[in-house]
Amino acid sequence: MIKNYLLIALRNLLKNKNYVIINTFGLGIAMACCLTAYILIAFNIEFDDFHEDEKVESIFRVHSHVVINGSDFKEAVSTPSPVGPMATQDIAGIKRFVRIAGSQGGGASVSYINKETNINNTFGEYISYADSTLFEMFDLPLTAGSHEAFKDLHSIFINQDIAIKYFGDDDPIGKVLTLNFPRGVEKKVIVGGVLAKIPVNNSFFMPMLMRFEHFEEMRALDQGVWGDWNVPATLFELEDPEKAEEIAGFFDRYLPRRNEAFKEQVVERVSLVPFKTKLNQNDLTWSYMNAPIPTEPLLIFIVLAVMIMLIACFNLTNTSIAMVANRLKEIGVRKSMGANKKQVVTQFMLETAIVTILALLAGYAMSAIIVPEFTAMWELPYGMSDLSGVNLIVTLLLLVSMASILAGIYPSLFSANLDTINLLKGNVKVKGTNFLTRSLVTVQFAISVIVLIGGVVFIQNTEFQENIDFGYHKEKLMLIDIKSEHEYHALAAKARLNPKIEEVGSTEHQIGYSTYPNPISFDGQEFEVQHLEFGENYFETMDFEFIQGKAIDYHKTNDFKDAAVVSRQFLKSLNIQGDPIGQYVTVREQKKKIIGVIEDFVDNVFRSRDPEPYIFYATYGERWRNMIVRAQSEDLATVNDYLEKNWKEMYPTKPYVSNYQEDLLLAGTRQTNGNLKKIFLFLTILGGLLSASGIYSLASLNIARRTKELGIRKALGATTQNILYLLNKEFIIILVLAGLLGSIGGYFGTNWILDLIYAFHISVQFVPILFSSLAIFIIGIVTTSVTIYRGARANPADTLRNE
Repeated sequence: MIKNYLLIALRNLLKNKNYVIINTFGLGIAMACCLTAYILIAFNIEFDDFHEDEKVESIFRVHSHVVINGSDFKEAVSTPSPVGPMATQDIAGIKRFVRIAGSQGGGASVSYINKETNINNTFGEYISYADSTLFEMFDLPLTAGSHEAFKDLHSIFINQDIAIKYFGDDDPIGKVLTLNFPRGVEKKVIVGGVLAKIPVNNSFFMPMLMRFEHFEEMRALDQGVWGDWNVPATLFELEDPEKAEEIAGFFDRYLPRRNEAFKEQVVERVSLVPFKTKLNQNDLTWSYMNAPIPTEPLLIFIVLAVMIMLIACFNLTNTSIAMVANRLKEIGVRKSMGANKKQVVTQFMLETAIVTILALLAGYAMSAIIVPEFTAMWELPYGMSDLSGVNLIVTLLLLVSMASILAGIYPSLFSANLDTINLLKGNVKVKGTNFLTRSLVTVQFAISVIVLIGGVVFIQNTEFQENIDFGYHKEKLMLIDIKSEHEYHALAAKARLNPKIEEVGSTEHQIGYSTYPNPISFDGQEFEVQHLEFGENYFETMDFEFIQGKAIDYHKTNDFKDAAVVSRQFLKSLNIQGDPIGQYVTVREQKKKIIGVIEDFVDNVFRSRDPEPYIFYATYGERWRNMIVRAQSEDLATVNDYLEKNWKEMYPTKPYVSNYQEDLLLAGTRQTNGNLKKIFLFLTILGGLLSASGIYSLASLNIARRTKELGIRKALGATTQNILYLLNKEFIIILVLAGLLGSIGGYFGTNWILDLIYAFHISVQFVPILFSSLAIFIIGIVTTSVTIYRGARANPADTLRNE
């Protein structure tokens, strides 16, 4: 029986090769798009699957539940450094701990000089830190070296990419690397192991790994460990996982000491969360642990994949209905020979399934091109080879099943319910269109309008964000990474010799790059504002617009210790009445006097459209991380070359790293807008082609069913234009309705996506909606008109004779 079903299915499909090729290709691309979206879903579903359940079932993360502004709650996967060893000693049931942290203040400059070739490889690198228990608690394989080597405080472990980067084909084990950290700290370490490649969708990011003691040493230069905001993630291995909640209660003993030292953000309680519990970035305030992809981009790409899959499935449905018209006698004979409805449905569903399987094979092949392009656009080093085989197979089966049912169920049921006697008498005629086919085509073209609106809007959004008035001359500024005050003064001295450089300053943080929110106190209340700690000549270089008061003089002791400059929005947020100059706010238990107010500016288009409250105050030279240079925009490239040349002469073993302020502000938006523009326009082309082929099938079927009518009309004097108008009326209504639905969907859908991504974005206007609707309407009407024109040109004598 199954053999007969297959033979009939293959025979019919071979008779209609064009039908099979068009739908296989169209549905195949849609399948490839779905697989691309699945890459992101799988990234989250399979997050931390690299770690065996049995190995990590007793390991728990410490989550600190932080109160912000007295009412907002966030989770921080972090604890003060002493908690790990203290809790292991004080609390029964804890077997061991590991603390994990990462680079702060720009990481480290890493250099290796090959003594044989005298080649100096120097790069800026991210450094991770962990206790020696890391390799006892987790299976992290090596390709070279020994886990035992990590017990040596002066060892460093590197991944394979880093090993090739510095040592090429040489054996890295035992080689000495020189690391230069902020504040002029230099360390020489020995490569003790090369970490094997592990999937990127795991909690650890460890390109270079050092012992945690180095992290503690450098952080101790700042402040006491209990009040340090830059605290590590701490994980505990418990004797009995069932007692996790009970053990978590004992951590309350550490909260008073921590909250006394760090009053700005109070930890209300601590919980122990199983290691494999997925983190949600929206709920986190701080963590050195990797987290899965946020929900927002997942939703966007799932919706887009579903939309293009619907277009492809509806196209297959329409063409399948069109094919039924050519198989009416076959259906009648099968039913007269005893075939029941179930058998007819099975036959047609099998044929649809074969097409979807072929489409899946084509889609899987195309995903070898589409997936790498997609992941490269978003700089996500994750692909098909990283997926779990079992999960992928289940997904492919579900994809085929859903597509087959969605595309094939109506044509199958329609064929099964036809009357046998009328089929044999030839009294059954499949109409060119019906309510369902019209609806499917309407939805197809509406979706095409939606995705085209998205593409046009993101093109406009790029231009809009490029031309935002950020409140200062971003196009004139450049940042150079520095590790110490000495590096700043040395390079600044060279910079001042160049007449094209207008001003030079220093800072620890920078707007659009590294500011941070933290509470301050005013008039007995706490308010969360953005903080920026700066160095020498900062305001002169940034050239902010002062609306009251003056800039902080870094070299005046009173200004340095006690003064603050705030933004206009700062005054509004704190409801400071009267003259703000001379009023005091409390920052980390230290009173700061407001001596200047600057005009509001834009910091981050992803975070807020409204101006944010800002406070600026001075910090010590040992904390400076950036030298800021101001020059005319057309001179910045030349200035950058000049500074790089001088840097390499002064510091040949340290990398020169510079960024234009404009790039720091807009690089993320340029990438996001550009990528979404490409995706939407790709989907528009694909959706338009699929929709056009679907409406082509309906138009062809309409002509085939009305051949006799057209012959009579032409014989009675109807012109080609009359017939074009007559047969196109229905499709004009379909396309106009699709344009209206697509316009509404495009307006709300594109606004939804923009709101998910950006706080500061363009408002969707009427022009892109009208343009997109007209463009898709023209595609549809040209397709039907060409098809109808061919039928209308036929000789009525030949038509009537054939009928």
